[in-house]
Amino acid sequence: MAVGEHLSVDPGLLRALARHRDHLRNHPDGDRLLHLIDDALQHCRESGYVNGSCIAHLHDLLLAFTQDVSHPSPIRIRARLIQQHLALYLPPGHVAPVKNMKPSEPLPPAPEPRAVAPAKPVAKLIPHPKRSTLSTENAVMENPGMPEPKPAPAKQATDAPRPVTPVAAQNLDQLRQMVANGMDELAREREMLSRKLSDTNTYLKMIEAEREQLRTELNKARKRARTGDKSAKKALGLPKRDVLVRQIESEVERVKRHGDPLALALIDIDSPETVNDAEGQEVANAARHLYASEILRSFRSYDMVARYNKDEFAVLLPNTDREDAMRALEKVRKRAKESHFSFKGRSYPLPGFGGVLTFYSPGEEPQQMLRRADEALVNLKLKGQRQVVVV
Repeated sequence: MAVGEHLSVDPGLLRALARHRDHLRNHPDGDRLLHLIDDALQHCRESGYVNGSCIAHLHDLLLAFTQDVSHPSPIRIRARLIQQHLALYLPPGHVAPVKNMKPSEPLPPAPEPRAVAPAKPVAKLIPHPKRSTLSTENAVMENPGMPEPKPAPAKQATDAPRPVTPVAAQNLDQLRQMVANGMDELAREREMLSRKLSDTNTYLKMIEAEREQLRTELNKARKRARTGDKSAKKALGLPKRDVLVRQIESEVERVKRHGDPLALALIDIDSPETVNDAEGQEVANAARHLYASEILRSFRSYDMVARYNKDEFAVLLPNTDREDAMRALEKVRKRAKESHFSFKGRSYPLPGFGGVLTFYSPGEEPQQMLRRADEALVNLKLKGQRQVVVV
């Protein structure tokens, strides 16, 4: 039933109801309140409620809706605003229902219609008699058999404004309290979101600064490679130990902030088997180049592979626990075992490697982590062990 159908009431109330219903249609959380109003109006029409009874019925349902904290605060405030409009037209002596009534409860039975003398029509809610000539198309409810309203005498055109009833004053106080509570809640949510956004921006700036530092280091390495720098040639195109140390320091700072695991592996390549010592060095260099250019590329793009010593490489694995780190190293070992390389027309199996895997311990300095891994690799080589061990 459309707002304004078959109810002779003040046009201001009709316009207010239509405006509120339009707002609820466009609001993402307004469906429940919109359905409540439409169902209540339909119930009034089917039950034959007169104007005052229908307004009182809808007023009480809206009161129960505003007291149900499960509804969003903006929608409850909207319900209170609609209720405030209706309060001005409540029948004298109307008493609101018990608090905490749920809007989903069954609608109360329709009140018995009052006996109306044939000569006197049912009183219509027209606070401004000068507007009593409204047509039936602008009403909400229909009273069958009711005579058309007669124009009000001209002397009533200057009626005094309707006084604010105690019920309306109480509703207004409740509305103010709801608006104040809603504003406090919105302020708290805004402050929480602001803090989260500030923390996120700080973290992103820090990550960007670290990326810029790495980009600078890579550009320097590429420049040395283009100019034929001997040190770059010795590093086989990989970062050297000083770059590794700076990266460890950067990753340790991130671990201190976020608590993610940090793994470091040192790999020692076995000496290739050769026919004589003369070609042994050249074959070993070819094996190192294959490791640097292909085998060690199996690690993730954000893992850092660096040249550590002559036959040793270092791999820094951020945000990697023990299980994932061992899986990555075993994958590289398997690929090395299945690879061959050619030198002067002869094919050689790619030598394997041994190594150590260690993890950052809270509270230690970056240099301590690297020194601990280095000492473990030396002990492993002295024992002649050729596997990857965790220290």
